[in-house]
Amino acid sequence: MGPGDILEGKLIYDGSVHADGRLEGELRVTGNIEVASGATVKALLEGGNVTLKGNVEGMVTARDKLTLGKNARLSGDIQVRRLQIDDGATLNGHVRMGDFEHQASGQ
Repeated sequence: MGPGDILEGKLIYDGSVHADGRLEGELRVTGNIEVASGATVKALLEGGNVTLKGNVEGMVTARDKLTLGKNARLSGDIQVRRLQIDDGATLNGHVRMGDFEHQASGQ
């Protein structure tokens, strides 16, 4: 997605996504998600490795690693295996870490 692109709705995709524009809704991918520094996201995000550099509001699930870049602003709960927060990033929400996939399948 380029800087002028807008996605509203639900996207389930077998691959990776780079978001540079505006995204609202739900994004579930088998690969990785990268939200660029100029992007604005109000969505549920789920991917393998998730890298956030822009503004994100919503729940984020990273099956492997979530990285918050130095200018990232995340407002929402996260569920991750590993978490990296660069100096300057902000996170407002609850964090759940660990092997959550096995726990979720039992519910």
